Amino acid sequence: MFDPTIFDNLKTVVEGAIYDLDTNDELIAIIDRSDIVDLAKFTRAYALSFQLRHAHQVTCTISLEMTLQHIANELLHEDVTNAGCTVTVSFSFSATHVDCGDVEQALKHIWGEQRTVIQTLTYTYPKHERYTHQVTIDFERTINESHVDDLLQMIPYIIRSLEQLLLYAEQK
Repeated sequence: MFDPTIFDNLKTVVEGAIYDLDTNDELIAIIDRSDIVDLAKFTRAYALSFQLRHAHQVTCTISLEMTLQHIANELLHEDVTNAGCTVTVSFSFSATHVDCGDVEQALKHIWGEQRTVIQTLTYTYPKHERYTHQVTIDFERTINESHVDDLLQMIPYIIRSLEQLLLYAEQK
């Protein structure tokens, strides 16, 4: 019989909660999903991308990743405190001008000052009228089933972040 890993259990929780916002609450629209098993590196990665239903300028992707070390810690009981997976939440939008300091402060106001906010700006040369702005909230820790409530409590933060970043995406 298949015994699901911590990754599988957390993936099910995240997927269910996000799909409920899409189908029941009609608050968001899911636009992409990937569920990857890398047999060369023995890793798992799951990502679910969505946007506010009424505004498609900002995309959020919530990602779970399980490395070989994570699964070894879990299945071989080597280091059970580091068994599990990692979670990241990233946002992407296009803008003509964005003050990265403002974005960081806005997101730290939502997520907490202790969160690491990583921002990457890209544009196509020679035309760079608009930048693609990628913002990642990195939690810098391994999570497991004891963090299910934390994952569910992140959803309102994600919605608030989408709404806040929409203001930057709509700036002229």
